[in-house]
Amino acid sequence: MSPKTKSPKEHSKSATMTLDQVRRLASLSRITLTASEEERLIGEFSSILEYFSVVDKVGDVPTPGSPSEANVMRPDEVEPSDPEGVLKGVPRRRGRLVRAPRVF
Repeated sequence: MSPKTKSPKEHSKSATMTLDQVRRLASLSRITLTASEEERLIGEFSSILEYFSVVDKVGDVPTPGSPSEANVMRPDEVEPSDPEGVLKGVPRRRGRLVRAPRVF
């Protein structure tokens, strides 16, 4: 890495791009930029780097399935159910059978 090129950590601290850096990226991408495009991209790249610096501050977040996430589910427990309580809201029924409209 040349002395002019900043490391990724230095980018996240300053979160600003320079004209030389934009030109270097354009050269590596093999594209030609106008002066106005270069100026616009300085702001856009700086904004992107600021977002990355915010993300860097978040720290380590446990991912699903990681050891810190082990056994976080509630235990399975059998509970009695009341079929009559469920059937109270059914508008048409005959005993414990639910009447539904014909499909065919």
